[in-house]
Amino acid sequence: MTVSTTARTTRVADAAGAVLRALVGAVDRLRPSPRPLHPRGVVRHGTLLVDDDGAPGALELGAPLVVPAVARVSRAAGLPAPLPDVFGVAVRWEADGRTHDLLLSGTGLGRLTRFVLVPRRRPLGGPHGTLMPFLDSEGRALVVAAVPTPGAPRDGGVDLVLLSARPGGRWHRLGRLVCPARPGDGDDPHLRFDPVRHVPGALRVPGWAARLRLPSYRRARAG
Repeated sequence: MTVSTTARTTRVADAAGAVLRALVGAVDRLRPSPRPLHPRGVVRHGTLLVDDDGAPGALELGAPLVVPAVARVSRAAGLPAPLPDVFGVAVRWEADGRTHDLLLSGTGLGRLTRFVLVPRRRPLGGPHGTLMPFLDSEGRALVVAAVPTPGAPRDGGVDLVLLSARPGGRWHRLGRLVCPARPGDGDDPHLRFDPVRHVPGALRVPGWAARLRLPSYRRARAG
């Protein structure tokens, strides 16, 4: 990437980041809340497994990895059921003395639809993806997704097969996230996720993606 192209990409990312920040601020003014986005959710506790070291990003995530994990399933706009919404699954775990966050939103799995948000009526009624790419240790881009585990009970728990792929490439099994529903589970108003500050494993966030996302994250935390 040339210097002029890099500068142009930076300007575009900064402009788009400012727009996203303004949108989050507008939502917060219309509906004051500690969380302008994803205000309604439920927190589950369970286990994250990354066990296929041949999948893109697996080694950077620490495969083979088995760690306790926290997952929050939420509605992006906070619309009441049964209205459709874009559901999110945020995952946090601790490893190597630091916090790791992975954020997934309702998407498709196709070469184009993996980058498109998809509203649904049920929280885990379809695939979820990272939308924006990570970079592996060699600087190659990859995306992460999750799909409901076949045959998993629909009891409100989280049971997902994790996948990874190169942008536009085929999906590979990466691991599994299992956080069962338990009596008394609810939301945690103090739990906040940030996949830029707490990028998972040894993956990296492209500079343009960080500039695009950070302003809205900061505005949301201020809300």
